[in-house]
Amino acid sequence: LKPRPLARVPPPAISVAVIGYMELIAIGKSLAAKHGYELPAGQELMAVGVANVVGSLTSSFPVSGSFSRSAVNNAVGAKSQLASFITGVIMFLTLLVLTPVFFYLPKFALASVVISS
Repeated sequence: LKPRPLARVPPPAISVAVIGYMELIAIGKSLAAKHGYELPAGQELMAVGVANVVGSLTSSFPVSGSFSRSAVNNAVGAKSQLASFITGVIMFLTLLVLTPVFFYLPKFALASVVISS
């Protein structure tokens, strides 16, 4: 590997890490305040850091939280990670079966769903 291309990697990597951590803490603090518990930020940083390091060994996407998924899981009363797994399976099946239907939807309709969630 040439050193020049490798020198361009750290700035975007640091940006992704900082933004992902800020989003994760914002979600966590919001839900912690709502349900009356404390969120140890250092423990969250360690957990996400380990998950991202292990994930990088298998070429996975960066691990972070999601405002929309957390809000939906909180609204329906999800208590474990199984809820996220079930959501993922449902999304996969929906995309597998209904992709032709989504083709005819205007882009602003899909954007409004993302914004409202």
